[in-house]
Formats: sequence, C-alpha cells, structure tokens
Amino acid sequence: MNPKILKIAATFALAIGSAAAARAAFDPGNEAINAPEKTAWSLFLQVNAGAVGAPSLFETWASDTDTFKPGASFPAAPTRLQLHAPIVPMIGRLARQKAGNANIFIAPGIAQGQSEETRRNLPAFTFIVSNKLNALSGLKAAYGKPIVFPADAMEVKANWVAVSDIATFTNNRVAIADAGKAFHLSADGSGKQYALVSMHLISKQVPNWTWATFENRYNPARCDILGCHDPFGSKAPNVAPNPSPSGGYGDCAKTPALAAMFAKAGIDPVFVNYCLKGAQVDFTDNEGLAIRLGNSVTEDGFVAQSSCITCHSRAAWDAKGQATSGAGFDPVSGKAPLGAMNPAWYWKTAAKPPIYQGMGGLTRVATEADFVWSIPFCAYDDSNPAAPKTTPCAGK
Repeated sequence: MNPKILKIAATFALAIGSAAAARAAFDPGNEAINAPEKTAWSLFLQVNAGAVGAPSLFETWASDTDTFKPGASFPAAPTRLQLHAPIVPMIGRLARQKAGNANIFIAPGIAQGQSEETRRNLPAFTFIVSNKLNALSGLKAAYGKPIVFPADAMEVKANWVAVSDIATFTNNRVAIADAGKAFHLSADGSGKQYALVSMHLISKQVPNWTWATFENRYNPARCDILGCHDPFGSKAPNVAPNPSPSGGYGDCAKTPALAAMFAKAGIDPVFVNYCLKGAQVDFTDNEGLAIRLGNSVTEDGFVAQSSCITCHSRAAWDAKGQATSGAGFDPVSGKAPLGAMNPAWYWKTAAKPPIYQGMGGLTRVATEADFVWSIPFCAYDDSNPAAPKTTPCAGK
C-alpha cells in the first residue's frame, strides 16, 4: 500500500483511539468539557489572584447579603467575612430527621465549627439583580421563563475555620502559630482570623456549569469516602480513601504542567497547599452511572450521596416564589438524589413515565434557577414595597 495512505490511516486510527486527547489538543474552546481538571485549576488561580497576605479576587465579589436586598450594588472594595453555618449539613440533617431516618451520619474528625460564605462575580451579580431574581416579586414574574446566566458568570462557596481552632481541625498537623503558612487567612468584621479550608467553584463556561471542589492538604478527611481525582494537576491522579476516616492524605504534589501555571499566575505561594478533590461536568458517565463529587467540609456527613450538579439542578421555585426543595434533599427519604434530573421535579402529569419534551398534559410545578441555590433561598420578600422583609440570607 502507498506509504502516504498508510500514514493517513495510522493517523486516523490514532485519532479514534485518543478522541479526548485529540479534542483537547485541537479544540481548545471545549477545554471546559475535555479537560475539566485543567479548567478547574485555571479558575482556581483566577479567583484567588492577589498579593501575598491580601484578599483574594473572590473576596472582592458580592456576597448573598450584597445581592439579595433592595438597591443592591456590587462592592467597591473587599468586604469582611460574613459567615453562616454550613448549609448542606444543616438542611440535610433536618431532612433526614423529618423523614424519620435515624441513620444520620456525621463524619468523624471534622470540626463542627466551620463557617461558610457564597460570593459571585459581577456578571453573575448583574444577571440576578437586573432580572429582579433577588426579590420575591421577581421570582413570581419569572415563573415559567428560562433562566440562563451569562457564560462569564462564576460563583464561589468558601468554608472557613477559626484560626484558634485550626490545630483541632487538622488533628494537630498545623499549629495555630503556623496557620498562615498552610492556609489563606482572612478576618470578619470583629477582626477574628479565619483559615480557608475548602471551596466549591462553578463557572458557566458550559450550559450546566463546570463544577470543582478544592480542599487544603491538611484537611484530615480530604479524600475520605470518594477518594481524590485530579489527572491534570496531581502527581498522584487518583487517591483512594483511607480504610479509617480522617487519617489525612499528605501533600498533593503538583505536576509540572500545574506548577508552570502557578508560576505564571504569580499567586500567593500559600495556595500551593490546596488540592483539587475532583471536577464534574455531567450527571452520569457514558454507562449511566451517577457521578459523585463532594467536599469533606462543605458536605460533611453527606459526601457519599453528593453530586454537585444533581444537587444544584434541584434549585427551583414554585408559582409563589418559594423554593421547592431543601438543598436538593428529598423530604420523604431524607436523602439527596444522584444522577440525572427527574422531570417530575418540574412537571406534573397524569401520564406514566417517561416524561419528555412536547408531550401533552404537562403542568409546570417549578422553574429551574439555572443551578443557583441562592435565588430561591435568598430572595427577599417585597410583598409590601414600603417595608420589605430582610432576606433569609442576610449577614452571609
């Protein structure tokens, strides 16, 4: 056979055998899909940009308090931490108790005093406020309409532990005096210092957002239950969970590719202590198995039943502007669903499943908030415009 034809055939076979690599190499516009871990690290370096010892970029973004109030405006300067109890463990335990499920698992070895905040960049803030999705009247008006954030929207959910508790939290792996060497630090309005222990990071680069969760290397349960998976940035791309919980996992040594990204970003060296636990861009794998992703801090006690994208796909409100689900937990079973979205969350019909596009007899029961929980949870009540009620998320 002609050598040129053989070369073409070999190239074609190689392309078939490494389709993902080929797409990543020749279609960088799809990197968020084809290389989600690389995308996750790129976003991590972006949101944590800032001088050594100074606030990270995401700390200049709008909190829920900034967003969900009359006359909302984007912060002109970094704002102090305004923290609340972690949402998922709190609502999840309530859901299980309500469902009569006595098997409420609490991960051992994790300090229960963590505090949480949610911040969003200007495009995400502007979309919510300009569409009046920060108020009850706006949710009622938007009911049944498509909610689609702009492609440059981003959100961060960060979890912090008081520096005074850091030795206990890390099982004495980090002394209080050394907290600033191991963790990014910030302070609340009273000047109390906190250490950043983990963060969820989402970006609207793809229609269902990109999802990534990061933990500090000293978090004792970092890879518990689900393991840690980072084929791009970690020299140990897949770390299995320890047989005993909260045993610690040591360093997540960076690959040369990620080390080069850190060097180019000029980021505070303390952020090298953070590890990508995993990234997610779909509900299931190509064999229909539900993909799980959960943070040992943010989803403390519910990691085994965690899927970022499935949970957030339940962020919705009804015709009265009320949330239709508690942080993704089912009120009957008390569990969080995994896998693909259930159309029955949004539609009512007398017909037997499946429910599909274009079928007759569908009645809407909820409007999807484009995966953003803060919209149905935090919208303030402006039923009486002269005396609007404070958002449930005030001070967060």
